[in-house]
Amino acid sequence: MLIELTEIEARVLGSLVEKALTTPEQYPLSYNALLNACNQKTSRDPVMQLDETVLGKGLHGLLQKGLAERCQEPGSRVPRFGHRIHVLLQSEDPKQIGAMTILLLRGPQTPGEIKNRSERLCSFASTVEVDAMLQEFAARSDGALVSKLPRQPGQKEARYRHLFCPASPEHAAAPSPAGPAALAGPAKAEPSSDRLAALEKRVEALEAGLAQLAKRPPA
Repeated sequence: MLIELTEIEARVLGSLVEKALTTPEQYPLSYNALLNACNQKTSRDPVMQLDETVLGKGLHGLLQKGLAERCQEPGSRVPRFGHRIHVLLQSEDPKQIGAMTILLLRGPQTPGEIKNRSERLCSFASTVEVDAMLQEFAARSDGALVSKLPRQPGQKEARYRHLFCPASPEHAAAPSPAGPAALAGPAKAEPSSDRLAALEKRVEALEAGLAQLAKRPPA
């Protein structure tokens, strides 16, 4: 069964995995290091500004779901935290972990983007290998982990998104075929020229009134 994550939980989990692979000497992460990892402005989409309270809720959710663990180092009073993403994926394959980490941190990606952006996490021989792995994720018998999105205009590859968080409107599946009128949707009402002229006159009158008030001597 697919484990559901909030957007914050996805960001926290992805950050833990990324730092475990790219800066193992600093892993497990302290609370402050994890906060900085979640809020960093590179390799994140969207960029977030979590505070300690929001991070705490996300971390607590992961601990409750068995996707994170508290690691108390001997002789240290500073609690540290590690990931258990293998529970989420039911796999310890480094390529699967690397690719999913990119999706957790950056949102929908093409196979080519995953290959290029996962170089510090794992190594793919080709985009074809990434695409095959994503198709394997999508065909999981116990529940798909990713879904393929409609190809965007100007892009050669379709993007994939992970299914652990609900889809945002812009990442919804492609609409069913329909006529031009249905695709266009309802026409937006445009303000009439008379209404615009009336609004402009009201603004001018307000500005004139404010100018007169400014000229009055103080009482």
